[in-house]
Amino acid sequence: MNEEKKSQVAFLKERLEEKGNFILVSYSGLTVAQMENLRGQFRTIGSEMKVVKNNLFLRALKESSKHKEKTIDFGESYKGPLAAVFSDVKLPEVAKVCKEFSKTNESLVVKAGYIDGEVLNAKDVQSIAGLPSKEELLAQIARGLNSPARSIAVGMNQIMAGLARGIQAVAEKNKK
Repeated sequence: MNEEKKSQVAFLKERLEEKGNFILVSYSGLTVAQMENLRGQFRTIGSEMKVVKNNLFLRALKESSKHKEKTIDFGESYKGPLAAVFSDVKLPEVAKVCKEFSKTNESLVVKAGYIDGEVLNAKDVQSIAGLPSKEELLAQIARGLNSPARSIAVGMNQIMAGLARGIQAVAEKNKK
């Protein structure tokens, strides 16, 4: 393998180490402007899209400490020109961007993905696009945890208010 290819493998391996989750997409037919637009959307959510050479990407996967324990075989989805979208914990957001972008640009096709040790097919990637983001999930959990405490506080407040009204009524009755 020549130096340029070794450099590309090292670069891809570094990306896989930094952001272990990724989605592979086919981009044939997209214009340069569309690719730049898509890359910009990924950057806003902290992800990065890189066009990859298939063999070099597979080699980087095998050399990556986060991925070499798993046998990754994308089968037929690993054909033709591909780009990898690297992400850390925001893979559902990346999947949403891909899904929304492909609605207006049929040339972008999700092929496969990898999240937290699991290889995903195109259908799986589409299904995680419907998941809420990490921040949204944390907010939902916080609301769920807060709800019982709020109900208890409101109930105690009503008891105390009722007691105060009762004491007030007794005091007014005794004044007469």
